[in-house]
Amino acid sequence: MSKRKISLHSCSTAAAAVEMSKRKISLHNCSTAAAPKPQQHLFLVLDDWDKGYSVRKVDLDALDYANDDCEPDDFSEPPLARFDVVHGHSYAFVAHGTKIVAMKPHEVSPAIPAFDTATSAVGILPWPEFRMSFGRPILVSIDGRLFLFINRIHYLGDPPVCEAVYAPAVQKPWVWTSLDSPRSLLPFTAPVCYAVHPDGRTLVVSSRKWRTVTEEGTFSFDTKKMEWTRHGDWQLPFRGQAHYVSQLDAWIGMCHHKGGIGHLCSSDVVPVAAGATTLPRWKLLGEERLFDPDSPLHLGATLVHMGGTRFCLVESMWHKADEDVRQRKGKESGMYVGPPRVVIRMTTFDVQYDKDGELLLQSRRTHGCRVFRRAHDKPDSLAGPVAFWL
Repeated sequence: MSKRKISLHSCSTAAAAVEMSKRKISLHNCSTAAAPKPQQHLFLVLDDWDKGYSVRKVDLDALDYANDDCEPDDFSEPPLARFDVVHGHSYAFVAHGTKIVAMKPHEVSPAIPAFDTATSAVGILPWPEFRMSFGRPILVSIDGRLFLFINRIHYLGDPPVCEAVYAPAVQKPWVWTSLDSPRSLLPFTAPVCYAVHPDGRTLVVSSRKWRTVTEEGTFSFDTKKMEWTRHGDWQLPFRGQAHYVSQLDAWIGMCHHKGGIGHLCSSDVVPVAAGATTLPRWKLLGEERLFDPDSPLHLGATLVHMGGTRFCLVESMWHKADEDVRQRKGKESGMYVGPPRVVIRMTTFDVQYDKDGELLLQSRRTHGCRVFRRAHDKPDSLAGPVAFWL
C-alpha cells in the first residue's frame, strides 16, 4: 500500500509539473505574440534653421486630405532635434536601422552625427579615412552594415561588444573598414540608380558612361563575397533608390527613362546568380504623373517605402507666392538665390494588381502640405527632399 501511494503521488506531481510547464509556455507565447509593433512615422530633414538643420516627425494619419493645389500650413509641432552644423547635401543622408546619419557634414565637424528616431539620442560616428575627399556616393544599409560606395568600398559595422571586466565598461568606438582588394573596386563612376536585392545581401547598381564604355551597364555587389558582377550594358529604368516589394516580387521606383520622368515604374528583379542577363521586364505605373519635373516650382522628389505595398511620395516645391521675391533677390546679388519658402507635399498610395493583373497606383491621397522658410541660399541645401519611414 505504501509503495502504491508513493507511486500515485509521484505520477500526480509529475503530471502537475508538466501541465504547469505547458501553461507557462503558453502564457509566455501569448505575451510575446501580443507585443505591439512600434509605430512608424515619416521623418523629414529640413534646412529651416540658420545655424544648421532640423529633424521633424510627421504623423500622416493625423493630416487632413487635400487636393494637389492645397494651401500649405506651417509645421505646428516643434522639431525633434536640431543640429548646429550647416549641411548642404541631400544625397548624403541615409537611414541605418532607426538612425538618420548625416554622412557629409561640414568639414569643421569633428564627427558624423547620427540621430536615433527610436530613442531621440544623438550619437557620433567617426570620419572615414578620406574625410571630405569624396563626391556623390551611394549610401545604403545592407545586412546590418552601413556601406559607402565611392571609388572603393567602405562599411561601418556595429561597434564591438563591451565586456565589463571593470565597472563602468568603456564604450568601444565605431570603426570603418575599407576594402583594398582589386575585386572590390567600383567598376563605374556615375551611378544612376540602385536597389537592394531580395536576398538581403546584394546591391544592384545601374550606371551611365563617364570615362569608358565599360562603365555603362548594370552591376551587382555581393556583400558576403565582397566582389562585383557585371550583368550587361543595359540600365534599370529607375532614378535613385528603388524598393523591393515582396508582395509584388518587383522593384518600385521613380522612372528615369525618357518620357517617364515624373512617373513611377516597376521592374522584375535581376537574377544576380545568373551572371550576364538581359534587361528585366518593366513598365510605367499609371498614365498620370505624380509630379511635374518641368514645373518652375519643382525642387525635388523622394519616394519613401512605408512597408508592404504602401508608399509616400514627398515633393519639395518653391512657394508659388515667392517667385517675384526670388527673382528680385537673384538680380540684385547676381548669384543663385534659393526660395524664401519651401512647400513639402506628401502623397500616399498603394501599388497593387488590378483584376486584369496589371500593376496600378491605388488609394492615392495627398496628406496636406507644409511650408517652412529656407535658411540657406545654396543650390543643394537639402532641397532633395530628405525623408525616411522609420
